[in-house]
Amino acid sequence: MGHEPPSTDPVKAKPTVSQSHAKIRRLVFGSAVLLTAALFLGNYSLTKGFGAVGEPSASGSSLPAAISVTPTPTSSPTPTPTPLPTAIPEIRVTITAVGDVIMHKAVTDGGLIHPVGDPAVYDFTPDFQYIAPIIEKSDLAMANFEGTLGGPPYTGFPYFSGPDAIADALYSAGFRVICAANNHCIDKGLDGLIRTASVFRDKGFTVIGTRPDTDTPKDTVVDLDGIKIGLLNYTFETPGTSQRKSINGIPMPDGADPLISSFNPYKEPAYDKDLEAILLRVSALRQQGAETICLTLHWGEEYQTHSVAWQQKMAQQLCDAGVELIIGHHPHVLEEIDILTSAVTGKQTLVYYSLGNFLGNWAYSTLGTSGKAEDGMIARITFLKTSAGVTIEKGEYIPTFIVRISTGSGWKHVIVPVMPALSDPAAYQTTAGEMQASYNRTHKLLSSYTGTAEIPVMEAGS
Repeated sequence: MGHEPPSTDPVKAKPTVSQSHAKIRRLVFGSAVLLTAALFLGNYSLTKGFGAVGEPSASGSSLPAAISVTPTPTSSPTPTPTPLPTAIPEIRVTITAVGDVIMHKAVTDGGLIHPVGDPAVYDFTPDFQYIAPIIEKSDLAMANFEGTLGGPPYTGFPYFSGPDAIADALYSAGFRVICAANNHCIDKGLDGLIRTASVFRDKGFTVIGTRPDTDTPKDTVVDLDGIKIGLLNYTFETPGTSQRKSINGIPMPDGADPLISSFNPYKEPAYDKDLEAILLRVSALRQQGAETICLTLHWGEEYQTHSVAWQQKMAQQLCDAGVELIIGHHPHVLEEIDILTSAVTGKQTLVYYSLGNFLGNWAYSTLGTSGKAEDGMIARITFLKTSAGVTIEKGEYIPTFIVRISTGSGWKHVIVPVMPALSDPAAYQTTAGEMQASYNRTHKLLSSYTGTAEIPVMEAGS
């Protein structure tokens, strides 16, 4: 009957090649599905209560051990805490300033210790022996040197030129800044002006107000323990002419004008231009980092114990422009201490109109001053820096007196702090009567100036 037909029993029938391949594909696909499910359920267990692989979940189900996988744990990121702002520590520094150091011939002669030789030898260190401890305690000390270091022969009034040894004595006493712009800075002409600025710089001082050449700055910014203070020094001019400025009635030598910081308070057009120039320099120092400004001015009227109208106007203009501290000298007597308020910002400015004389040869009877020309003060200003900025915390004044000690042929001059000398006058080569009289004059003049709540002003002994 022909061939036997092929069996249709699936169990008995031999699969074809294509059927085998299809079966393999189904097995691979099925395994892939199971593996994908296992991976999904493994990750799912992290959020739905699954424990370790093979352990029942809270619902009682478990994953088959044969297809278990260890899921990579994922954790929520721990937020980085916001750092607290670092508190800026308070910084306090003090500067001290003194008035006129002027080399009268008697002062120069009093410092002569070895007349033989060329040049002769001078030592003025003893003149400062009693006030050096006060000066050395401050972070920065400045003095007004009124005159020149023009070299020998040395001269006194009216054209001052002292020995270089006075610079050594000032440095030894603790002074580091010299205010050199004053009405006697051209007493020895252009050469004397340049030599003075050079000698002080060569001896380690910062000199403000004058310079030896046009490449050297006349002002500066000092950094005192993190407080940056801009320092400037200007002197008043006498009227002069439209063609040439003058200082102390002396026409400025050719080439001197750009070497001196000066202003003319007696001619309004010139004054307006000069004030603008001062404020431009203030702005430049702020751009250099100055956080506060100290401007020293050689100004006022000689032997008057109170400022005059043009000084008061200028001080207010400087206050309105943001100058925080003004220190004056030139009148050769003490004048008031004032606090001005800016009409622009409401901030306050501390003004010492005149610090009086610090070293010189004045007598009780000089020009009818009845001892006032022998009195002086050390101004001591405390600056405070906080996160809010730099402010003046307080202003102090330390009364001083110039003791003249007769040597038979001349005078020795010693600067003494009045209040300590009241307690032990012999230790300061003076007398109780001399010290009491000086203290009474200073107290009468200055005791009413107590400042404000923001900037208190007070007397200090040392």
